[in-house]
Order: sequence, then C-alpha cells, then structure tokens
Amino acid sequence: MKKTQVALAALALVASTAAMADGVKVYGTADTSFANDSTGTYFAGAGNNAGSIFGFTGSEDLGSGMKASFTLESGVSFADGTFVNGGYGGAAFAGLFNRQANLAISNETVTVKLGQQISTFVDATLTGLVGTTGNAGFVPALARVTGGLGGTAASNLGGASTTAFFYGDLISASVNLGGATITGQTQVGNKNNAGVSKGTYSAASITGSVGGINLAAAMMNDETAAGVKGSVYTVGGNTQVSGVTFRGSYGSGSSDGYDGSGYALGADYSLSDALAVGYTYAKSDYTVGTFAAAAPGSQNTIGLKYSLSKRTFTYATFSSYGEASSLANNSGSGAAVKSVTSIGIAHSF
Repeated sequence: MKKTQVALAALALVASTAAMADGVKVYGTADTSFANDSTGTYFAGAGNNAGSIFGFTGSEDLGSGMKASFTLESGVSFADGTFVNGGYGGAAFAGLFNRQANLAISNETVTVKLGQQISTFVDATLTGLVGTTGNAGFVPALARVTGGLGGTAASNLGGASTTAFFYGDLISASVNLGGATITGQTQVGNKNNAGVSKGTYSAASITGSVGGINLAAAMMNDETAAGVKGSVYTVGGNTQVSGVTFRGSYGSGSSDGYDGSGYALGADYSLSDALAVGYTYAKSDYTVGTFAAAAPGSQNTIGLKYSLSKRTFTYATFSSYGEASSLANNSGSGAAVKSVTSIGIAHSF
C-alpha cells in the first residue's frame, strides 16, 4: 500500500511539473482487449496490439545546434492499474517508469543517451516485424527470430537482471549519416543500485532506406551474472509494392547450451481508408537447450484493424502455434497454449 501511495505521489508531482514546464509533452496509448485461449476468456488490460503505455518527454535548446531531452515512460494495465509492459523482467521492473527513464544530449548528427532505454537491437529488429497484427504478431515472431523475447538465452533464460526489450544503466550513441543511422549501446557497471551483481549487455544496429526499402541489421552480446554468455544477429526490412507492405526478418544466435536461427515474414494491406488486414508467419529452429521447450516451431497470426479516427481503432487477431508455448504466445494468461484470439480497442494521446 505504501509503495502504491509513493508511486502515485511521484506521478502527481511529475504531472504537475510537466504541466508547467515549457516543451514537455504527455503521450501514450490505452489498449484494452478480451482474449481467449484454451484456459478461458479474460480481460487483457495491457493490450494485444499497440500496448498500453504513458510517458513524458521534453527538450531544451542549448544553442549552437545542441539540445537536451528526456523521456520517462511506463507500461500500464487497464485491467487493474498496475505497471506492466516493461519487457521481460517481472516484478523487478514493476516500478513507475519501467520502460524508459533517460536523458540525452544531441545535435543534428550525434545523440548520446544515458539511462534506461529500449534495446537498439530490438528496435532495429522490429523494422521487419511490426505490422497490422501488432503485439499479437510481432512479440511471438520476435521470440522465434531471436531465440527469446528480444535477446539470447543468456538474457532471457539464464536469469540476468535485465529485461529483453528495455535495459537500465545504459549509455548509447547514435550517429546520423544522412541515409543511415548507426547506434551502439553498452551497460555500465557490473552491479545494480542495491549492490547486487548483474549481467552485462552490449548491442549495435544500423538502419536506413535504399530505393524505397527500409532496412536494418543488429547484433547483441550479453552475459548473466552466473557467466552464461550469448550473442544474436538479425537482418530485416519492409517495403510497399502496389499498396501492399511486405516485411521480413531473419536471426541467428548462439549461447552456452543452445544455438539456432529463425525467421518471420508478413504482409499488410488496406482494404479501405479505415480497414486493414495483416498476416505474420514465423518459424524457429532453435532446437538445442532451454529455448527448444520455450518457443519452438511455427507461428501464424492474422489480424484486422478498423480505424474509428486518426487516434482510435478496433482490432481482432488470431494466432496459432506449431507447439504449445507459454513464453512466446503473448496471450497474457501465462499458460502454454496453441492458439489465442483477441478483440480490442486502442486510443493514442
């Protein structure tokens, strides 16, 4: 109870300060859905398409082409108001700003960012994954492409004190070369604020566009506090041809106890100004080690999205899996299931 009161007080303080600060913006998405799998029907307040988040961002002009900026971002469940959507980390990442809390200094060419932020490896890999099927499509597809929810066995199955989507204690640097952006990240220190040993993480990516094709390549190395090492590499992209958006991604990884590869293919098409349909197929052959039991085989996801306005849409998705999996089905029930159906509505602000 006391932790909840402290979090609410902190949020109220940030909100009141943001209202007074010049250039500070509040943003987010409210995404709620009903989901059904073999365990029954339940309310998925964290969302199954865009995901439910809220955040604050702001910047200050420092002169001479320089600026300072910050981002504070949380995932929230509309089922019970708890903090969720912070990546793969459970209660350890249930704090107020469980997704991003960072400060950046930048000019037109270079950006240096400090603090908790999205993995540049994940961010780049999503170039070939995100489409109309939303979270229901790309979350399990990402698992099959990379061998885990955004990382290797070292980070996801070896007990490291980091999430797969978001990492703390980071320093990152991005260089914009006009047609391409190169980013590198590394985790600072080997202990957290409580003095507990943690794993290590580093990643790099390059993104850009060539002839109407958006391309990305990324790599990531990590090691748990117990010394389990892993690495994974991905390439992917998307492009539009005759009104159809095609996307695809391929990944290959290895770690102490497993290795393999996976890929995902998808397409999206607007049937009208308001209605779009999408499809995602993914397959994994990570057959050695713990991951073989976590997210094996294939995935098929089909989704419909109907826009009610520029900021509000309804959606429906259906996913089936070659083998029952609890880690990579994005159902929210936590059970090992072979199919999931979701119907929801999302609003951005």
